[in-house]
Amino acid sequence: MSRTGQNIYADEELVELYRSGIEEDFSTLDRILDEIQNNSDKAFKAMDQARCIVHNIKGQGTSFGFPLMTRIGDSFYTLLKHQVAQDTLHLSTPQLYEAHLKAMKSVIENEILGDGPEIFQQVADSLKEKVVQIVD
Repeated sequence: MSRTGQNIYADEELVELYRSGIEEDFSTLDRILDEIQNNSDKAFKAMDQARCIVHNIKGQGTSFGFPLMTRIGDSFYTLLKHQVAQDTLHLSTPQLYEAHLKAMKSVIENEILGDGPEIFQQVADSLKEKVVQIVD
């Protein structure tokens, strides 16, 4: 059982490997956010790098017992993929980027395995909804 009382779906050792790898990804994504916010000339190249990282995070999340990471990662990836294809940065992209990153960090820090509590489901739904508003 995790600290939140949820059943653990993956071997503890594998979960720990995922967690340690994802911490490095979070650090890189933090640096990319800084680049997006402070260097608009390099924002699209930075978002493309973030897109690749998020693609891996979302792809591995469910395999390691974190399907909520896959859900959040999916909308994050959609946002990044859309923005990379655009010529201009949508005004809310940096805030949405940061919100996705914070949600993912929270899932890992709180060991939210499985589908997670309702509040986390609502956060994932809200993030997806905001991304859909930009992409459509």
